[in-house]
Amino acid sequence: MVPSPVAPGRTRRLRPWLIAVIAVVGAIAIAATAVSVALAVLRDSRYTTNVTLSLSYVGDDGRTYSCTYDYSTPNSAPMPPAVARQMNERDWSRTGQRMYEWAKTHRAAEGSTWGLAMDEFVRFPPWQVKTDTGSTHELWSRERPGGTCEDGLP
Repeated sequence: MVPSPVAPGRTRRLRPWLIAVIAVVGAIAIAATAVSVALAVLRDSRYTTNVTLSLSYVGDDGRTYSCTYDYSTPNSAPMPPAVARQMNERDWSRTGQRMYEWAKTHRAAEGSTWGLAMDEFVRFPPWQVKTDTGSTHELWSRERPGGTCEDGLP
């Protein structure tokens, strides 16, 4: 029988300072998550998603990569319905493949190649919205979680 490194009847206890550090780090992580969620909810309540684009392509490895982007404008300066309709009705089915081919030939800093392709291929018609502070045009975009479009680039 191998003797136990801890005497019988004795258990190892965490030191009180270590428990306190773990509790403080946990509380900070929970608070940061709560603030992040609250800010996202506040932002989303002030913006309306006007356009959703689904893109996909087949990479040189034969795999299909896909991603979806939502484009939003503030409720105080909405996108004109005609612009939203034009972008939503556009046939985006081959755009992802064209973006992939373009990105392969236009190497950029790592991670920015797909973003540059987005800037090159996803263009909105110009618009201005009259607000209390003058004319404005604000567009916010976000990739939905789970997108793999950047992953397929060499």
